[in-house]
Amino acid sequence: MADLSEFKIVKEGEAEILMHKQNEVFYNKAQVNNRDMSIAVLRTFISKRKEEHEANLPKKAKRAPKVSESDASEPAKEDVPHASPPEDCRDNGECEDGNGMALDEPHKTAEEQVKSSEECNGEGESMSNADGKVQRELKPPRVLEALSASGLRALRYAREVEGIGQVVALDNDQASVDACRRNIKFNGSVACSKVESHLADAPVYMLTHPKEFDVVDLDPCGSPSVFLDSAVQSVADGGMLMCTATDMAVLWGEMGRYGSYPPRGKYCHEMALRILLASIEVITNFHMPPHLSSMNLQ
Repeated sequence: MADLSEFKIVKEGEAEILMHKQNEVFYNKAQVNNRDMSIAVLRTFISKRKEEHEANLPKKAKRAPKVSESDASEPAKEDVPHASPPEDCRDNGECEDGNGMALDEPHKTAEEQVKSSEECNGEGESMSNADGKVQRELKPPRVLEALSASGLRALRYAREVEGIGQVVALDNDQASVDACRRNIKFNGSVACSKVESHLADAPVYMLTHPKEFDVVDLDPCGSPSVFLDSAVQSVADGGMLMCTATDMAVLWGEMGRYGSYPPRGKYCHEMALRILLASIEVITNFHMPPHLSSMNLQ
């Protein structure tokens, strides 16, 4: 256990981290607003993701038959015992053998009969949408913080964003990973159950985990250009890429790393943002199928 006298507690949002007095791990106090906006965006993404999933779910068929007033007024008929036939008969007169296969439907293939049997048994409910595609259960989103440092951003996600799943925090500096793991324990059971820290090179990790994360967050100390290609490949279909560029103040001046050559003018800040979005769009379209490579960023 670390000696707390060597650290000072920094509180941001609902998270608290232990900062060493020698400032071994970088903490950028100026990025508080940036992290606040990221949390707001992540909350909105999770909400919209849930709404889209519910909209694609098929309407459940009402299994309970409606009882008319005339039927309800009639007295219940006494059960007349009778010898059961060798096959299980359904109400509509169709018969099944012991395996639940319909015997009076020779025109149906075995696959269709199995599907009909599952529907009658209540299996596979809400498994396909109107287009016939399999609709799986919506799982909590997995988030990757590619450059975690002290792990403050990952901890705030875990503690402040409702409905979030696993948060993976990466860093290639051992001191940062140690600090992140120490802060995870310091923030209690919620953080310990949702956040995990790994010592890894971010581009390599993202390239070896393609389409595994619903949200990828890039917050480098400087240009994010070297991480964009691998980050785009790590985002799952329908996911979100969050990117912070701390070099945007001079982004419009030297555009070699972003492949753009902007004119100088008073609109330099807007131009810098458009250049960054255009760079992400080019990389994204490169990795998308041809019939989907028409991404629009606003």
